[in-house]
Amino acid sequence: MKTDSIREQIDESQSGAPAGGQAVRDIFSTDEIFRRIVATADEDFSRSTRLLFLSGVAAGLSIGLTFVARAAMTTAVGPESSLFLGNMLYPLGFILIVAGKYQLFTENTLTPVTHVLTRIASVPALLRVWGIVLFANVVGAGALAYVLANTGIFAAEAAEVARGFGEHALSVSWNDLFWKGVLAGWIVASMVWLTHAVRDAMARIAIVFILMYLIPIADLFHCIIGACEVLYLIFQGLAGWGQFGYFFSAVTLGNTVGGVILVAILNYSQTRQSRFPDRDCGQLELTWKEWLFGRNTTLPDFVRRPHSNQNQEEETEDTLQPPVIDEDHQRGNRDAVIILLQYGDYECETSRRIYKMVDEIMQEDRQIQYIYRHLPLSRRHPHAENAGMAAEAAADQGKFWEMHDELFDHQNHLEDENLLKCARHINLDTDRFQKEMFAEENRKRVLEDRRSGVRSGVSDTKNLFINGQRFEKPMTKDNIRREIERIKMTLSSEV
Repeated sequence: MKTDSIREQIDESQSGAPAGGQAVRDIFSTDEIFRRIVATADEDFSRSTRLLFLSGVAAGLSIGLTFVARAAMTTAVGPESSLFLGNMLYPLGFILIVAGKYQLFTENTLTPVTHVLTRIASVPALLRVWGIVLFANVVGAGALAYVLANTGIFAAEAAEVARGFGEHALSVSWNDLFWKGVLAGWIVASMVWLTHAVRDAMARIAIVFILMYLIPIADLFHCIIGACEVLYLIFQGLAGWGQFGYFFSAVTLGNTVGGVILVAILNYSQTRQSRFPDRDCGQLELTWKEWLFGRNTTLPDFVRRPHSNQNQEEETEDTLQPPVIDEDHQRGNRDAVIILLQYGDYECETSRRIYKMVDEIMQEDRQIQYIYRHLPLSRRHPHAENAGMAAEAAADQGKFWEMHDELFDHQNHLEDENLLKCARHINLDTDRFQKEMFAEENRKRVLEDRRSGVRSGVSDTKNLFINGQRFEKPMTKDNIRREIERIKMTLSSEV
């Protein structure tokens, strides 16, 4: 057992992504590569706007060094050798970005898309990350282009070569720019996928060098490097902003399409449905409406919790939205100073386990109030939403908690006919129950509870709020008891 524990620690990173392959330690399967990319995506979505922007500016400046290095190398080797030798340093900026973990837009067409495909993040949340990173990249690349155009960094010959890059980019038709951008985006996304497939830093550098070297010698275009080249012309008064828009729109769209197609069609489609085997079965997935229109992400606990001490202006989680209201289902002492609130799914074992722990604590301490809100994970647990509506129908007859206990006790048998059996067992008026269970107001109540959970930063069913604040420690009965006693002592000292 000790050996197994050590091996687990070696072969798994803190995020839960594999650090070693299951079959062959230094070779990852497609699923394992995908999980490593997901861990990177978790990090992207958990960053604040400020950090994303600063990292994006750093990437823009770094990628601009590709422009500098390529111009210098081409000047040094001469036009006869410029295609192969002149482009040898083109991968320089990409190596800096991969090694420095900066945010480059074309790499962000791969990693955050994984969360959108798995409905952990919404489309607007993805567009937010893309927008911030793309804008920051252009700011960084533009700042370097401005300095190069207005100082003597480039010698006369190198400046002439640099202008040639931009002029060539503007001479290509929009349609050809788009398709060249598609292929370049595909190459960059392939590079990101492969850098997550190796464990050695030198192997990553080799992958970046070989794949990125292909872009210039195949006369393809990368939107941020191309932006730096065209902006250099603009700042020298040799091109206009309309020409920049012409070039940038075509290549950016092409890079995006190429990167997303690689994820959606080639890589993602090779992975199995069990893409997150180590995540709790109660991991929340967005509804289709939240996925398409919301600004939500449901990052797992191992990503969210390290950021719980961030600045107040960046915190959007761990506080109940809304706070406890009279309409909540309440059990125990209504005058209690300790209020425990759980977002649960009747078909989820994690929800049941937490409820049973809380129930035992309440039997020992009568000065506690317990509140339950619904969090049906309908995609994983197909009977959870109907079970929640059954509980609401029972509440209409004054027996919410009786039905609540029945549902958890029979959570492996929550088909509609078994819900009716539960109603009979607790002596409900079954005719009325059948009429009211699927009533629209009950469905709205269940889904509104779920929405409040998302607003409160709940990402899975492993959750408990104590006096309105998320309980962050390992979910054990002793830890919950100790936190309750700590809060009681704090309240007593304040009195």
